[in-house]
Amino acid sequence: NDGPGLIKLDMKQFGSGTMEDPLRHAVAMRTAQDQYKMQMWNSFPPLFQNTIFHGEQDLSIAALRKASLAERLARAKELKEEGNSLLKSRSSNAEKPVEESPELSQEIERVEAAIWEKERELKELRQQLASLKAQVKPKQVPQEISEDSERQALEEAVRRYEKAAGLLRYVECIRPDWKNDDGSYKGIEDEWLRVVDLKDLEEPAEAKELVSSCYLNIALASQKLEKFDDMKKACDEVLGKVNPSSAKALYRRACARMAPASAVDADRDAAIQDLVAAAKLAPQDKEVRSLLNRLRDEKKKQELEKRSTFGGLFQRGEVVKEVKETNPKAEPSNWDLNDPKVQEFLDIRPGPGYRS
Repeated sequence: NDGPGLIKLDMKQFGSGTMEDPLRHAVAMRTAQDQYKMQMWNSFPPLFQNTIFHGEQDLSIAALRKASLAERLARAKELKEEGNSLLKSRSSNAEKPVEESPELSQEIERVEAAIWEKERELKELRQQLASLKAQVKPKQVPQEISEDSERQALEEAVRRYEKAAGLLRYVECIRPDWKNDDGSYKGIEDEWLRVVDLKDLEEPAEAKELVSSCYLNIALASQKLEKFDDMKKACDEVLGKVNPSSAKALYRRACARMAPASAVDADRDAAIQDLVAAAKLAPQDKEVRSLLNRLRDEKKKQELEKRSTFGGLFQRGEVVKEVKETNPKAEPSNWDLNDPKVQEFLDIRPGPGYRS
């Protein structure tokens, strides 16, 4: 066992060679030590990590965490509604009705259909589709908020949802001197963390539903912000810590898997698994069924294309198992290199300067 204060470190991660750069190695060792002490903290998704700062920076949140469950639920619902208003205001301004010419509409439909027919050209076609859609001009209506303000509204909505859920499920630091004199924070180490979870509540049912709803709304806002990793982590948190039977969390996680342009076959397979589970929980959900059928069709077309490309690769010729010589050379009885028969057998052709 390691002695007191000792930490297991893999020295190979600091690079090879001698200690010619002691500052670099010292920084690397300190970073590794900090990471070792923060394993639990680093396992938390951003929406849960941020609850530690909301409790420190917002005195009303800190005070309410000590209040009764009824008071916390009431304020959490208010914060959630504030987040909903920000989320809806962004959608109403960002998703205005558009006017499309018939020719442009037909071209968009043609490209969308081609995307599912030609798997190999999927990424290129998506870029072409985005270029065509960019040509569709919205109606000239007054815009209440700019694009930057829309993003800020979404980010603020996420904070409201985090605060709402953070009144019921949160993490806090119990180290008394974890702030520096300038207000910055010292390293957050696992031994000083206290996690307050839903299971600690006397009547967790209503709180569980509210927290789940806030996390799902964070996933939706993250999708609009194109933060697909945060979107997936929010769904993971619902399924892993709050409600493992949430069909909506499974559906949105499938969307998060497929949203990035870097999504690969493994992401699609995982998305299909999520959607199959969601369909069992919510068999009447049309969105789940539609996306599931689309991904299955896409996978089937790709597999058919691979079979047509590689299916006959090993049937285009016969496999030669054994080659027999029709006129085998007789092995000489005397291995004299000056003997022409030996030279012929060994395929030796003496040069002009060769003398026996």
